[in-house]
Amino acid sequence: MPIERARNMRTIDAKIIRGGSSKGVFIDIRDLPPAGAERDEVVLKVFGTPDRRQIDGLGGADKLTSKVAVMGPPTREDCDVDYLFGQVGTEMARIDWSSNCGNISSGAAMYGAMIGVGRVENGIAHVRVHQVNTGRQLRATVPMLDGAPAVDGDFAIGGVPGTGARIDLDFGDFAGSALSKGVLPTGNPRDVFDIPGLGKIEASVVDMANFHIFVRACDIGLDTSKSIYELQADDVLVGRLESVRKVVAAHLDFITGPNADEELQVSMNPLVYAVAEPVDYLTTNKEKVSADDQDVYSRSLSRYQFSKAYPGAGAAGTAVAAGLEGTLVREVFRNPPDRGAAYSARIGHPGGCLEVAAKVGSGPEGITIEQAVVGRTARLLMEGKAYIK
Repeated sequence: MPIERARNMRTIDAKIIRGGSSKGVFIDIRDLPPAGAERDEVVLKVFGTPDRRQIDGLGGADKLTSKVAVMGPPTREDCDVDYLFGQVGTEMARIDWSSNCGNISSGAAMYGAMIGVGRVENGIAHVRVHQVNTGRQLRATVPMLDGAPAVDGDFAIGGVPGTGARIDLDFGDFAGSALSKGVLPTGNPRDVFDIPGLGKIEASVVDMANFHIFVRACDIGLDTSKSIYELQADDVLVGRLESVRKVVAAHLDFITGPNADEELQVSMNPLVYAVAEPVDYLTTNKEKVSADDQDVYSRSLSRYQFSKAYPGAGAAGTAVAAGLEGTLVREVFRNPPDRGAAYSARIGHPGGCLEVAAKVGSGPEGITIEQAVVGRTARLLMEGKAYIK
């Protein structure tokens, strides 16, 4: 229902859903003001922003848990539900409406199955999600049980305790979705960038479900034996990666000008990844990950924060990069796939391992992405009313 008044406060219907290794507040677009300052004000109050702890709202005080999904009827004829993603700031009272979140996408798919859109065949709901930020179609399959999304299953994902029912997300339609310049927006699988305080280094820029920058871990001084918490505590390392973000964003005219530093603190894009050959390491939950269980080691950073798990869209981008000749991901990837062949990419990240099924082809207009399927789980955590002042 639209915003109402109760108990000397305003109320709005909301659901809290864990999608993949992220968590978000899901709100029906029909219950919100139109896009603009008034909508932002409501969302920020729901989350308790600005405040690092978001103590007076539903935000989780972490970039993985301060996310909003605005859901609604489809505005594309070939889709079943609309999903608009917002990355909600904690200390900064800003919302990034320009990016995409692959993990929360699994919650959006489950949301669609929960409200009965799409088609169900043999116990599987096929939901076509219109990812409004990019305008692209996400094809998802959601296991069903007794007319509702299944909860129990044997599928585990890094960064989430236990197991659940597997939801498959195919990002095959998301090539070039962030910059509209194709999968390789610079036109090259790798380029040389002059980074202040670091010098000239190679990077691969890939536009696949988000704007991704891949660098060698050794080139930016990232020690693959260190935990994600040790890496986060290294201000010099974080500064180097943020410098990479700034230089590449400016090079592609994505974020430029005197306010670039502030805008880069708001925008999740671009995301930068330090990649290396597989190594043994411990997850954030102190579980051992063997080098034999990975095809590539990767650590991602955006807005001065390393991810404690791995971006879902980043998984699609990393897997696709492994299938592109000349990229830095392919350089360190175990057994790079043959051109045009379907393959699996196992990404070693702080929460564990994430596997993506991918296939990269080529056509008259260049690179084509035939599939980029990421397996996730999702669960409804709360359904009710959010109270705001």
